[in-house]
Amino acid sequence: MLQKVRENDSYMKLARMGSRYPSRLSFSRSMLRRLINDNWKINKSKFDLDKDGYGTVVYEIIINEETYSLVCFSAFLDDKDRSDRVIASKWDTAYTLHVGKLSDEDLKRLKKTIPLQESGRNSPNELILSRANKSVRLFQYVVDCLSSGKQPDINEINKVGYLLRTTAVYGSGKFGLSDFTNTRNTTVFNQPFRAEMLSVYLIREFSVELVEHVAKQANPEKAVKLNREIKQHLGIGNSTGLGMAPFIIKHPKLINKWMSQYTKTLKEIISIDLENILFDKYEKLLNKALNYLEEVNTSDEFQINKNNLTIEDLKKYIVYIKNINLSQNLKWLDVLDYCDSNFNNDTQEIARVQLIELFPEISEKLAEDMADEEIMDIDGNQSLSDLKKIINDRYSWAKNIDFNNRDSNYLFWYISAAKLEPRLGERYNEKGSELEQNLGIAKMVSDLFKQIKDLNENQLICEFLLNNPQFRGIVKRIQSLKNYPYSEVEDNVLDKKTIPIDMLRFKLSFFGANRYDPKSDRWLRVSFFSGAPYLSDLNNKNVDEWGFATMNSY
Repeated sequence: MLQKVRENDSYMKLARMGSRYPSRLSFSRSMLRRLINDNWKINKSKFDLDKDGYGTVVYEIIINEETYSLVCFSAFLDDKDRSDRVIASKWDTAYTLHVGKLSDEDLKRLKKTIPLQESGRNSPNELILSRANKSVRLFQYVVDCLSSGKQPDINEINKVGYLLRTTAVYGSGKFGLSDFTNTRNTTVFNQPFRAEMLSVYLIREFSVELVEHVAKQANPEKAVKLNREIKQHLGIGNSTGLGMAPFIIKHPKLINKWMSQYTKTLKEIISIDLENILFDKYEKLLNKALNYLEEVNTSDEFQINKNNLTIEDLKKYIVYIKNINLSQNLKWLDVLDYCDSNFNNDTQEIARVQLIELFPEISEKLAEDMADEEIMDIDGNQSLSDLKKIINDRYSWAKNIDFNNRDSNYLFWYISAAKLEPRLGERYNEKGSELEQNLGIAKMVSDLFKQIKDLNENQLICEFLLNNPQFRGIVKRIQSLKNYPYSEVEDNVLDKKTIPIDMLRFKLSFFGANRYDPKSDRWLRVSFFSGAPYLSDLNNKNVDEWGFATMNSY
């Protein structure tokens, strides 16, 4: 029973989804492993910045004799124009990942269009479109330190965590870019978000080269470069909001794939006997996660309380680990059972991702198979009886919600006309619910079940849909996802108490984001690649042990 709960019953609840952490399966980790294992060659083919750091930098990436180019444009930005919001139209820096070596004509075209971002004209040769703003205070602090020959205080670095913060990393066909089907079939980036993660990793590299260049120009005689330990603690920031949330619902088979690979990894591990050396390493990994949580900065009261509870629970879990008698022939399943029975969701997730760290040979092959096809079909020959059985088996959590209660149908999702971005409205306080997107799966299932529960069970789906065409979408979804246990958010996303950033954190954990810093229940800031090695340090023997980076990790 405990194993069943672990594999299915709670993972797709919003509270659990909002408690996830990156693991070895995360896209940032798998991308960097692939970069190292396949010996990708990366060099600067262009470094043309003026004394203030404005200009163009190009990184060339050679993979299996194929060339790709990350183009970085840096420009002056007035403080009044600096904004994290997607509606901004100007940024400190702008980027694209381009297929092939850049010609002068390519560069001229990209220099004109990429800084415009959404307003520009991109081609299928551009895989990724991104932009980032400086963390102005930290950037200037680091410039001042380096230009005077000093190293910045790592405690000051830790307060922010990054020099540049992206406000979008677009791909998959947006704004004329190559869509994932094309990218997957014609480039080496055949896994979800691999091209995006490479771009983010190189933007981090650029952020350090940018700050060192500005410092050197300010004081050529005295300026120094960042020490390795301080530099490695820097990530690349990201500010993200509701635009990410609908992805979880619109790509159910893909989400199921990600979660299936995660649970397959655990399933292989939990039957293994505890072993002295690995057990000692597990305790060290848990202490590293504890130190990470104690160092993370956030001003959000909810997140502070959540982190504090996790710190206390994690301390107790570590004490339990220390006192385990290895002569009892316990398995990893027994250890996780204890954690599940005694501690909060965050601690349970930390226990899992740090356990996965011990068995790279299990997780790494699964991390190279994270894609799936979002194909759905209607089976018109299925009976209503069979459809009801699927609902009872897979959607019992949905059909029992009382949607006559206003709080259960309080929120609605829509697309803003101005920026074509997802937004969330309050149904009884705001106009616009007639523009609602079909993301309320629980309500759609509930409405369908009410419609069919008293009908002849032998009636075929094709006949039912002829008379009730409004249910075509949800019937197709239910039928198509019958054998996909992790495809649905098993909660009502229209409920008044919904915390949307739970959905964001779920997706971000698979990207590899850390340092969660909510700014409301609808947007947050995170970091990527904190603790990861830079291009100059990829031969370090601990190159893939950078999860839960702390100030004393290096």
